[in-house]
Amino acid sequence: MTSAYCTVLSKGRLYQAIALFGSLKAVQADAPIFTLCMDQDTYDVLQAMRQDNVTLIQMSALENEELLELKRTRDQSEYCWTVKPVFLEFVLDGHPELERVTYIDADLFFFADPRAIFDNQPDCSVLLSRGDIVIPSFEKQEIDMLQRLLGRYNSGFLSFKTDSAGTDCLRWWKERCLEECKNAPGEGKFGDQGYLDYMSGLFPNVCDITTPGVNIGHWNYGRHTFSWKDGRLVLEDGSPLIFYHFSGYRIVTAGDIRQIHETDRTDLPFVHQLYQDILKRVIGTVSAVCPEFSGFASEDDNK
Repeated sequence: MTSAYCTVLSKGRLYQAIALFGSLKAVQADAPIFTLCMDQDTYDVLQAMRQDNVTLIQMSALENEELLELKRTRDQSEYCWTVKPVFLEFVLDGHPELERVTYIDADLFFFADPRAIFDNQPDCSVLLSRGDIVIPSFEKQEIDMLQRLLGRYNSGFLSFKTDSAGTDCLRWWKERCLEECKNAPGEGKFGDQGYLDYMSGLFPNVCDITTPGVNIGHWNYGRHTFSWKDGRLVLEDGSPLIFYHFSGYRIVTAGDIRQIHETDRTDLPFVHQLYQDILKRVIGTVSAVCPEFSGFASEDDNK
């Protein structure tokens, strides 16, 4: 094992995480995924599901006095974001054979092998996903303001090599998140994400991902069209759609799967329907294995 993926997961995203695991296995069968379970329900369900190549880590293995103190002062989103770089460093410390560790959000879904991302930029110590906002219905002034508040990058997918630049950058990110990780957009800071803007100015070999088809989501799908070609999903230039970031989904019931960022749109890309159909199957599978578990969101869960 020279490369691994990591995710931080709570019960409200468990259905999406299982969809993520299945999608990654379909395109990279041997991909190891280290999963930090933020609650006991998440750990118990995933243990019962016996996901191939998924290593489960309980919070008790990670939490120390400093984290437990922060846990008392930060909401659930803030605490999940806080522990992301801590968890990446934890995995690297326990697996010195790793040459790369990549963080993936639970609401990603892979359609093609992501190893092309790393193969295309082998000299980069850190790989960041641009979060450029492209929403046709927004005025330029609105977009510029959002970009300043949310940052230039999206923290749902970022990768660190275990060279000195990569580990130094990861340690710096961890220290910043421990200092402050607020669930409130602000210029230069937003959760764990705003700090990504500063990495390239502080560390060498920090690169924007240049491979197309990476981390497309509600903030930028307006610049793309999707179609099937030879049995795979491709972009307008024929490049494969490697993964889509289905941010903003709330699963209220098996029959009520909502996209809270696009409530007034009726023309979402067809990949959303594919994803919703997969989530419904996942919910059925989890219910069959763990009938008492409910990972459904509440009606007012719009964070």
